[in-house]
Amino acid sequence: MKVIYYNPVDEKGTCVIRSISKALNKDYSIIKKELGINYNDEAVFESYLFKNNFIVDNNFEGKLLKDISLNGINLVLAYVNDWYHMMCVIDNVIYDNNTFDDVKNMKIIKIYKLKGGN
Repeated sequence: MKVIYYNPVDEKGTCVIRSISKALNKDYSIIKKELGINYNDEAVFESYLFKNNFIVDNNFEGKLLKDISLNGINLVLAYVNDWYHMMCVIDNVIYDNNTFDDVKNMKIIKIYKLKGGN
């Protein structure tokens, strides 16, 4: 699994918006507006994802990102220590503003998979 730099805007704390914009191939500012100010609230972004044809895949919960393979379009909610993060993974490639290998060592909480997302 490799990491490709993706950061449409240099705003801190917006990994949810950034990941969704990549997964849906939509402009970052549109996603931010549609999600509203509580975009980091799991209930808010999860509801948005369900409305946009994502399903939850809990088959990888607790595993390290580096130990799995993901085909299609996925949003991975993961953590390491006290850092919680969302990343877009398309056909086993991580698109994120953190290109260091440590993101691969994050433990998976939940994966959202786009239905029909190849």
